[in-house]
Amino acid sequence: MQTTERTLTSNEVAEMIGKDHSKLIRDIRTYIGYLNEAKIGSVDFFIESTYQDSKNETRPNYLLTKQG
Repeated sequence: MQTTERTLTSNEVAEMIGKDHSKLIRDIRTYIGYLNEAKIGSVDFFIESTYQDSKNETRPNYLLTKQG
């Protein structure tokens, strides 16, 4: 049986909390650094991904798990 994990994109989270997406990406990368230092798998919280912006350019984002 395969379970599908529910996630939100960092774009959605930025909109929900009223924060600029680029600043949220910066903060997520900082959190990932802290998790790596503590030897905690960051993939349980943040999954690196991309999206197409309005200019059809590929931009970075993250999928945030419920734990993230």
